[in-house]
Amino acid sequence: MKILGAGYSVPKRKVTSEELETMMDFEKFNIRRGMSKLLSGVNERGFAEDNEDSSDYAVRAGKMAIESSGLAPEDIDLLLFCSITSDFLEPATAMKIREDLGCCNANCYDLKNACNAFLTGMEIANMYIETGRAKNILICSGEILSRYLRMKYNDPQEIANANATFSLGDAGGAIVVTAKECSDEKDRLKSIFRTSSEFWNDGILWGGGTHYAHQPEMAYFQNESRQMIKTNFAKASEFYAKAMKDFNINIDDVALFIPHQITKYLTLKTCEVLGLPIDRTVDIIGDNGNIGCSSIPLAIAKNIESGRIKLGSGQQIVIFGFGNGVSMALMSLYI
Repeated sequence: MKILGAGYSVPKRKVTSEELETMMDFEKFNIRRGMSKLLSGVNERGFAEDNEDSSDYAVRAGKMAIESSGLAPEDIDLLLFCSITSDFLEPATAMKIREDLGCCNANCYDLKNACNAFLTGMEIANMYIETGRAKNILICSGEILSRYLRMKYNDPQEIANANATFSLGDAGGAIVVTAKECSDEKDRLKSIFRTSSEFWNDGILWGGGTHYAHQPEMAYFQNESRQMIKTNFAKASEFYAKAMKDFNINIDDVALFIPHQITKYLTLKTCEVLGLPIDRTVDIIGDNGNIGCSSIPLAIAKNIESGRIKLGSGQQIVIFGFGNGVSMALMSLYI
């Protein structure tokens, strides 16, 4: 499988961490200005307009990806929407995206796997291609996570219980993939996933599910516990290190490392633990925030746009996926 094109979409409206603190009325609780930036490493993030939906960001990113691939919308035969947020519960949001893009020959469906849904989509796309069931596949994401960010608090403890969510932002990303002739087995896409579900209800977003179907107060993100973060970071680090060894990944040969963007601290810590060079590791959280499933495709598209990586060059990229629940993934491919 190879990437033919990539695209992204970001909101016009930018909200700095200082502005977010004002919106949340931090001064009322005598919280020092700049704390949210200090904790997350986020300077600013995009917030969608009130009349925008998740699909709008996926459509704009998908259109850019298709155009850059040199294909027409009708050449797409499978469309996967991989996102935390969606426009509605029924039908699949992918249906609306298919219609808006004019991908009239595409089968389509939604994929859920927390922040790891996009890499899950890439894994499934590769299966379709290797079994000959699809040729040209659009994998897209559109996140409006700001709608699930609590803006009003009654006391400092409530803020402390939600401070990890202050990095959330909105964006969309997409890639078009197709079959690739591999003369050497090492050129094939390599991927591995692992699930560790004992913390499935830690940091959970209940809103939209049957458990609290009609309780608005449950429709907001909340912090993961410190124990969950500590335990699962250790597990993820061990998993990534073993996968890189099993896949014979030589750090010096890799053009770009793309970790899921949660906080700047976790990106730097991942580099430290795995020995990754900071100058070849993507760090887009400062200007975008944590944009969920859109972080991986946006990072790919932005780095192609800047010329840091070039499609058709044969450069190796390694992607580190992580999703709440938790789901871990590592993917290596040559572009």
